[in-house]
This record gives sequence, C-alpha cells and structure tokens, in this order.
Amino acid sequence: MKRIVTIVTLALLMGILPMTAQAQLWGSPDYMKGKLVTGGQIGAGFSGNTLHLGIAPQLGFRPIRSLEVGIRLGYDLDYHFRSYYNPYSVCYHYFSGAVYANYEIFRGIYVHAEDEELCCLVKGHADWFNTVFAGVGYRHYYNTSYVFYAFLLNLSWIFDDYGYATSPYASPYVVRMGYCWTL
Repeated sequence: MKRIVTIVTLALLMGILPMTAQAQLWGSPDYMKGKLVTGGQIGAGFSGNTLHLGIAPQLGFRPIRSLEVGIRLGYDLDYHFRSYYNPYSVCYHYFSGAVYANYEIFRGIYVHAEDEELCCLVKGHADWFNTVFAGVGYRHYYNTSYVFYAFLLNLSWIFDDYGYATSPYASPYVVRMGYCWTL
C-alpha cells in the first residue's frame, strides 16, 4: 500500500511542481515552436514473482501546432521467478514498434490513436500481435518540454473461444506517463 501511495504522490508532484514554478500554460505555448518531438517512457516494477523493466523512446513530428505524428519503439522484459506454484523461471522479451498520432483539442487535452506491432519472445519462440489503441491524454507544458499522461483503450483486446485474452497486455486499459521535449 505504501508503494501505491508513493507512486501516486510522485505522479501528482510531477504535474503540480511545474505549475508552481510558472503560471499554468494552456494549450501548446508559443515557445513550443520546435517541429521535432523526442522523449518517451522508462519504467520498472516488481510484483509478486515478476520483475518488469521497460523502455519506449519516441520520435514525433508536428506539422501544425496541435497535431503530432510519430513512431514509438519499445522493449519490455518480464522475468517470472521460480516459486512454489511455478517451478521454472520464465523470461518474456517484448519488442514493439508503433505509429501514433495525437491531436490537441483543448488546453493540453489531446486524443490519441496508435497502431502497434509487438513480438513476444519466450524460450526461442516468437508470437506476433497487432494492437490498436485509442484514448485521451493530457500534456503539462514546461519551457520547451512537457510531461504527458495518457489513458488508452486496447481495441484489439478480445477473448478467444476458451476465455483467454488474445493480447499480451494484462488489461484492455493502458495508462502511460512520459516526458518529451522539442528540438
């Protein structure tokens, strides 16, 4: 429980501290004139018998002030340790590539669409998945950079005939948080 409170507090502080450092800027500010956007996400977590590490750099282009299109690459590692219920350690490697577009509709709030190809490698066997995401997000601008938060719905998350999800994602909902800056 303490971990959850700490993570939520840090996430809120990431959004609140830039607000106190300068007046809240709504929309894409005038000084965000760069056409190229780079950044992404990194993450790590440990839950039960599973270690998760991930990195997802992205590169985007802004043809107009409110539209951003780009690519995102990703690598995730899920290592499941041996346990009483699982006698074998298993390591999953996820490699992904995605094209995305987001359009700012009102004061930092944007809509997001993404098409991702994901390859899951486990014990020398590869499975390919195509995932389509749609959702909304919020950007908090600070100087020539911004922090973003996105809530996405996995439109490809369905069940097969046996009741198993056909996606490597654990839920149809994906929450992302990252940092980008303009060049």
